[in-house]
Amino acid sequence: MKTIELPRAFPLRTLIVCFTIWLIATEILVFDQIKFDSRTRLLEQAARALHGPEVIVPNEPSHVPSGAKMQTL
Repeated sequence: MKTIELPRAFPLRTLIVCFTIWLIATEILVFDQIKFDSRTRLLEQAARALHGPEVIVPNEPSHVPSGAKMQTL
């Protein structure tokens, strides 16, 4: 009689290593997004504090104030 070989189970050690790598990568991405959001918020606050120019895009050129300059992008 021929013996039937059962497929080997996926090694638990490999599964743990893959999960650990995935967890570290996810944490890096989350912390990077939090850092980016906080820097963006600080830049917006600094721009408001300096009374920086605001960009206004008119829908129709006929409503442009008389002293405004128009540039084509």
